[in-house]
Amino acid sequence: MYSYKNKKPLDYYNELEKIEIDIYNQLYFDEKSVSNIDELNIKNILSRNVETFEDYDYNLPQNIFLLNNYKGKIIVGRKIRSILRIEDKINAINCSMITAPMLLGFLYKRNYKNRKIRIDYYPFTNEEKKHIFNDIKTKRNIDIYYPYKYRDFYTNREETSPKEGWSFNPEKKEYLGYGEIHLRSFTIDFFKSLNEQFKIIYDPACSTGEFLNEFKKNFKTTYTIGHDLSREMINYAKDYVDEAKCCDAINSPIKNHSVDVMFLRFLNSEVVNTYNAYKIFKVLINKVKKHGLIVCFGHTPVLIRKEMFIKYNLKPIICNGYDKKRNAIFQYYVFEVM
Repeated sequence: MYSYKNKKPLDYYNELEKIEIDIYNQLYFDEKSVSNIDELNIKNILSRNVETFEDYDYNLPQNIFLLNNYKGKIIVGRKIRSILRIEDKINAINCSMITAPMLLGFLYKRNYKNRKIRIDYYPFTNEEKKHIFNDIKTKRNIDIYYPYKYRDFYTNREETSPKEGWSFNPEKKEYLGYGEIHLRSFTIDFFKSLNEQFKIIYDPACSTGEFLNEFKKNFKTTYTIGHDLSREMINYAKDYVDEAKCCDAINSPIKNHSVDVMFLRFLNSEVVNTYNAYKIFKVLINKVKKHGLIVCFGHTPVLIRKEMFIKYNLKPIICNGYDKKRNAIFQYYVFEVM
């Protein structure tokens, strides 16, 4: 597989994306054109020569993911150029969806030193990728873990959103909407499957408010509360939620143990840094009632580890979602407050 060798940052669109197109062409396959296999021969896979992928943490390290404990093994994968980007529906190279061609193989070992990431793996054939993906896409307990974060070349710091929050413009609104169509659809289907009545729905970083609005259209008895750091976003969102307020999530005025469902869609890579994600998380989990739900996902990788949710006495319900239209899985955590 193609590895990054650049010693300095590459321009996102003019250089990085050109390489990502090459990686896409190398890894992509039409699943309909690939034969089905009846059984996975793990012993045969582990007898193959190890292949290597290398990157630096100032390129696209957040595209590397692990699927934990599949038949006792760890699967390593790497996102390729998003179909949403190809269709010009988002302005980012990648999105939250994972498809069969993105599975690389069983992890042999990984190393991260001097900002260089090295992944060694036993490679899958396309037939094996299809077989494994068709298996895992039905298992909502498979945890998707992104071990590496993008860091600025010069400062070595994680990228975050502006201190005053994102500004609002129509183009950004459209990209945000397209980037979460599959997330909204899965959310509606999942909550319908619960067949329960939830009253107070809270999103401490509601952005345009359209996510909560879509939720309320399907669950009309809910009361939606949307907060956001950006005053521009709140000025737009106020027409889409029952209650809107511009405030910092860590200073949320919501009373403890008063919310039935809380959507966390911002404790993610390139939105906040890991330190602040955990700091905010520890404050916000107290807002939810006992047996209420905390739902965590986003356009980019979630920074809070599943183990940390469990440490704070949250019971995992599911760890991923599935979109039938795109035949893709994605990070989607739902926890019950115990």
